[in-house]
Amino acid sequence: MIASFAIAALVACAACLIYLRIHGVVYVGRTAAGLTIVHDDTKVMGERIRVLEVDGTYQSATYLDTRWADLVFPYHGTFEHLFDAWPAGGGPTSIAVLGGGGYAVPKHLVAHHPEVAQIDVMEIDPAIERIARRHFFVDRLETCFGAESSGRLRLHIADARTWLEENAQRYDAIINDCFFGLEPEMSLVTQEAAELICRHLTGEGLYLTNVVSALRGEESAILRATLSSLRGPFSYLWLYPGSPDDPYARDNIVVIASNARHEFAGAWEHNE
Repeated sequence: MIASFAIAALVACAACLIYLRIHGVVYVGRTAAGLTIVHDDTKVMGERIRVLEVDGTYQSATYLDTRWADLVFPYHGTFEHLFDAWPAGGGPTSIAVLGGGGYAVPKHLVAHHPEVAQIDVMEIDPAIERIARRHFFVDRLETCFGAESSGRLRLHIADARTWLEENAQRYDAIINDCFFGLEPEMSLVTQEAAELICRHLTGEGLYLTNVVSALRGEESAILRATLSSLRGPFSYLWLYPGSPDDPYARDNIVVIASNARHEFAGAWEHNE
């Protein structure tokens, strides 16, 4: 009887492994935000990419070919507009990224923006960093660019709000993409957090935050809260809506805040 149970367990395990391989799953485990799966997916963006799925939500993605340091998700590409604020030949030299995930944005900055001399990344969960190093090519940044040994890329296992409270570093840009599954990090949405972030920016610096929200209606509460908190310390606000033709649809909305007047291609200036 014991042997029969053992054989059945082995068969079940083998079937599970076959299922995972067929569906392109390369990692399954639990992280602080819940069940975490890394899988290679041909359904997203029409081609094979690797996706970090946390608590049922796609958090990050990477190409698996020579574009391993390129941005996959459109809203990640919207963060590129921060470079609109600097004239040709210039650019930000220091950027903080709040929320590591698959480290898509830090990878892109290291590989494609040599003018950025310092990139600090705050990720609260060490398990997520380990996954990113192993499955999302973060370690390749050292092999190809010497990113960490040179001090250009600094990865911190830390709560983003606490890290900002305990450090005095100022940046040309701060990018916030902190989520626990579908839920944003609410400690970064308050008026106090907005003031704290503002103090960490250089004079013409930018704060960019990803907000998953509708533009109007019942699903727009988090966007309204974000804009309300930013209006105090920041003079100018801009929006890049993910679904501009459907204001009631929840989507990624990138909000940019600054105390300097800038021009951002295609952005909606928020004056309300």
